[in-house]
Amino acid sequence: MKRILLLCSLLILSFSLHVYAQTIPICAANKAFTFGEKITYKAKYSLYVDVPVGELKVQIQPNAQEMNGSQCFHITAKAKTFGFYDPFFKIRDNYESFMEISTMKAMYSSRDVNEGRFSFNETVVFDQNAKTAKSKKRTQHIPDTTFDVLATLYYARSIDFTDAKPGQQYMFSTFIDDSAYRVGMEYVGKEVIKTEAGKFRCIKLKPLLVKDRIFKSKDGMALWITDDDNHIPVLVESGISVGSVRVELDAYENLRNPVTSKL
Repeated sequence: MKRILLLCSLLILSFSLHVYAQTIPICAANKAFTFGEKITYKAKYSLYVDVPVGELKVQIQPNAQEMNGSQCFHITAKAKTFGFYDPFFKIRDNYESFMEISTMKAMYSSRDVNEGRFSFNETVVFDQNAKTAKSKKRTQHIPDTTFDVLATLYYARSIDFTDAKPGQQYMFSTFIDDSAYRVGMEYVGKEVIKTEAGKFRCIKLKPLLVKDRIFKSKDGMALWITDDDNHIPVLVESGISVGSVRVELDAYENLRNPVTSKL
């Protein structure tokens, strides 16, 4: 049950990889998202039928917020199990990120994780000029192009895949669990994906997960985003020992661009 429900949070973490490829410039232009965007996902366990077990809500607050002298997107994400499953394994995870509007650099992040009997809280203040990240435990040096987990997802949405070829890889760094990890993703191709929110033309990407983090197979997870200017994550899917798990788009509102990928 724990591995099934953690996929609510894994949508946020789905770019956590260990691969080697080209580095994405920090100054990529954002044409994919804006203030007020709200997206909801359902987490499902699939064996013979799909069984909804939880949900994830991700949104950008309606107005710019100031953090450390910079105007920022204030992004939040909340993952939870449905009430029926709480007695078996209750999840209440909250993520928060302040992302500088002009550069998309991470300025501040927090994670409040409550999963069964496990709880964890982390806050990080980023100084991108000094290239440091200050958590509760320590202040440490970070590489260029380092993001928190939420900012990683939104920054990745800004990438232009127009000329991408199958096998092309993209690299940056994500700060999680008090450390910066080399991360990225691989472009696979294009497919049509059907969800409760509709049928979409999608770009397929392959995250290669950090070793020993929940799922062992580097090929065990795939991510699909809309093949339009929004690049909304539509589906995250992964096999487990019995059946499979899916985090699937359920609803969206206040997008920056028309959803031209919807069929």
